Amino acid sequence: MGNPVSSNISANLDIPIPNPYRAILRREIPEPLIALLCFILGIWMWDHYFGETAGYAPGTEQIALIKIDRDMQLAEAMADDPSFLRWLGHAQTTDEALAGGMRSLEMLGKEQVLGSESCRAYSALIATRDGAPVSRYLASFNLPDEDSPPATWWNLKIAAANFEFALNDRTTSLRTRAVVVGSIIWGLGLIGLVFLPAAIRCLRGAFRNKPVGYSSAWNPSLGIVVFLVATLAWIGFSMVVELGIMQFPGIHPVLAILLDTAARILPTLIALGLLFRKVSHIPRTIGLNGHIHPPLLLGLLSLLILIDQPLRWALGRFTAEDPTGGLSYADSGIFGLVFLIVSSCIFAPLAEETLYRGILHRSLANRMGVLGGALLSSVIFASLHFYDWYGLASVATFGFICALTYQSTDSLINVVALHMLYNTSITLPEWTIYHAPL
Repeated sequence: MGNPVSSNISANLDIPIPNPYRAILRREIPEPLIALLCFILGIWMWDHYFGETAGYAPGTEQIALIKIDRDMQLAEAMADDPSFLRWLGHAQTTDEALAGGMRSLEMLGKEQVLGSESCRAYSALIATRDGAPVSRYLASFNLPDEDSPPATWWNLKIAAANFEFALNDRTTSLRTRAVVVGSIIWGLGLIGLVFLPAAIRCLRGAFRNKPVGYSSAWNPSLGIVVFLVATLAWIGFSMVVELGIMQFPGIHPVLAILLDTAARILPTLIALGLLFRKVSHIPRTIGLNGHIHPPLLLGLLSLLILIDQPLRWALGRFTAEDPTGGLSYADSGIFGLVFLIVSSCIFAPLAEETLYRGILHRSLANRMGVLGGALLSSVIFASLHFYDWYGLASVATFGFICALTYQSTDSLINVVALHMLYNTSITLPEWTIYHAPL
């Protein structure tokens, strides 16, 4: 117990209590420590970008078959629709879907022996392309007969009389879903055009707004070290989760969701613990206590959609071919939708915006200026997502707009909400087409 006499003397003499935040700001971060943390992260990133790959991951063939099945069903279901409607539903032409499916299976065939279902799919694809009976190609694989094969596009093709494929309830449902979800996303984009001028004025205001308070005093070395510690913790937690799921493949989806959430949120809590001494100080300092402004979010979403189209056209051709099309088997079914919502649409935006904009951008902008901080933080943000050229440019652009929005409004809650809306606009159409049960 404390000495009451000493406490009374301190109170009577009005001795000031040391400010813990001033102590944090006075911390001297050794440059060798920064260099070491950058080196560790650099090795991990180098391995991801330039390390040798050990072939396709387990389950790649199954994911590729899901993509081929849905692509072909959607292409045939919308074959007679106008091009605008096919574009709205993310449907390829039949020839494009055929070519893409064959390329995917040929890529897999170079690395591994294809299973019987892949051989059936390839036979149906090449027969459709050549306008020949499937049996001509199917016989060369010497496959066993199946009593009740799954109702995939190729099995329906194989079973169809006279090689005719009639639309059924599955393909009609798929077409309806694709068009409805695509219409919703583009509808939000069109509504956002009304608020686009206000959104642009908001971004321009970033260069006039001067934040004040504790976060405005963070120096780059403090922000970078806190960011690196949190990022390395995220890498470690994610690796442990992945190893655990590999060791226990029968893990319940709810437990997998909880583990993924912990891997995302714990590093952010570590970063906030290094910068704050009271939880109640966090919302006001980094801007999580404000109000969400839907008109601003819709205007920014519209701007992002408008920017994304030329980026996709210019850089999409440099995209490396992937048999899975970037799909994940973990996103399949209803639990997959829950996983996407919890992970990609809730906790990923909250954790990433806190680290990249609330801490990294703010500390860099305090010394480098708004433009320098926004550019550098968005480049780091993109480089840690490991996408192709189009993906890197798209993510960097998104991060840059988020940084300017945060700088202009001092409201991280709006940036988090924009991130949630943006991720939903990407993941919802993908899940609806490829992962929703038919």
